[in-house]
Amino acid sequence: MRTRAFLLTFAGLVCILTCSAGIILLQMQAIKDVRLEKLEDKLYAENASILAWAMKNTDPERIDPAGLPPSWGEIMIVDNASLAVTSSTSRAHVGVKISAIPELLDQAAPVLASLGRSAPGTVSTKDYTIVLGPRGPGSTLVGLKPRAWEKGLLSEQSTQLDRGASSALRVLVGYLVAGVALSLVLSLAIALAVSSPVSRAAKAFEDLSLGDLEADLPRSGGKPFVSLADSFFRLKTSLSYALEKLGRG
Repeated sequence: MRTRAFLLTFAGLVCILTCSAGIILLQMQAIKDVRLEKLEDKLYAENASILAWAMKNTDPERIDPAGLPPSWGEIMIVDNASLAVTSSTSRAHVGVKISAIPELLDQAAPVLASLGRSAPGTVSTKDYTIVLGPRGPGSTLVGLKPRAWEKGLLSEQSTQLDRGASSALRVLVGYLVAGVALSLVLSLAIALAVSSPVSRAAKAFEDLSLGDLEADLPRSGGKPFVSLADSFFRLKTSLSYALEKLGRG
């Protein structure tokens, strides 16, 4: 009786723990499966759009490197005739021909075409976006938007997610170990609580069957056991009375 109660209780508690841990693991896996690449593409496209909008409202005479957001790369003014940079948020590029700037050289054909027709345009590549817009006679405002900032930002977020998942996994393992230990204690306590009244009742009835009229069954262990104790008392009283009558006869 005691062993069965212990096993049933322990199995039930372990089953609850396992199901809870499984649900938590599924949620953790769902978090790890989040595709940050799509978020990177969307964030990159939005930043490039903001750059294009900002360039339309930029005063060519007031290009300030300190005011450029970190997500943008560079804004410069290029002379259409000499293809030299006349002003830029990167002081190192002032006076340099665009052929010496790798980001522009890699996409020379569309950049030169836009410069030649003095028309706004956007050139997108794998690693950056080039935004072009005519600004005044014979010059073009050129903006460079690298993808590196978005990659770095989401890489940091991904690292934090991995750290959080690892920390949560350690907590989950600790939870399971503590849960199993607590399940053992609770199962043993429940088994003892259930089996003790039954054992006492069985012992009392066995003693009574062997003629021990001093056997007693305490009125404890819940309403069913109190009722059983009352029945035991009536049975013992009846046996005592019957034996007394037989003795007088």
